[in-house]
Amino acid sequence: MIKALIFDIDGTLIDSFEAYYKVFNEGIADYNVEKVSRRDLRDLLAKGLSLRQILENVFTSPIDNVTYSMCREKILTLFRVAQLEKIKPFPGTEELFRYLMTAGIKIGIATGRTSSAEDETLRFKKLGLYRYISAIVTSQEIEHRKPAPDAIIECAKRMGIPIDKCIVVGDTESDIIAAKSAGAIAIAVTTGHEDEQTLLKARPEIVLKSMVELLSYLKKRGL
Repeated sequence: MIKALIFDIDGTLIDSFEAYYKVFNEGIADYNVEKVSRRDLRDLLAKGLSLRQILENVFTSPIDNVTYSMCREKILTLFRVAQLEKIKPFPGTEELFRYLMTAGIKIGIATGRTSSAEDETLRFKKLGLYRYISAIVTSQEIEHRKPAPDAIIECAKRMGIPIDKCIVVGDTESDIIAAKSAGAIAIAVTTGHEDEQTLLKARPEIVLKSMVELLSYLKKRGL
């Protein structure tokens, strides 16, 4: 009997890639670094790397703490503005959340972002989704990032739901590995960084194409 769904954010609930791609390249433009392609940035994000690890892959020479801090601040500042103005949930997200709330199924968020839970709370309030959410866990709050299961386990704990009564929904192989390592049911969606064939390698319960398909799947299962 499923008691909760735990969602990744970027590429799963919201379409943030184009905005992030733009601000990321703006953030590194002052450092004589070659512009990163969409494909390369998607690949780096899909691995669940931190921003510092991504920048270390992009810079041709080692990145010192001062350069990293300045670059990070510029990227995050630009992205905060972009996400308030341009980023929207994928179609069907609010309808799915409304259905889950009506069915008495809790909703949790476990993201690889290193932002604070307070920042994510503000973001979900802006999107009109916060009233549905029982817990938010970011990578700032746990020891190991995905594909480690820490964020998912912590999210289930905060909701008071046994992990084996949770479905975890994500758009990357790392999300699926983390979900299965935690002991949850893993569902993959192709709305983000990786295609169906890549996601299938992690052996999720099912691969779906959208939040609309996820809602239909849950209804068919009687949830």
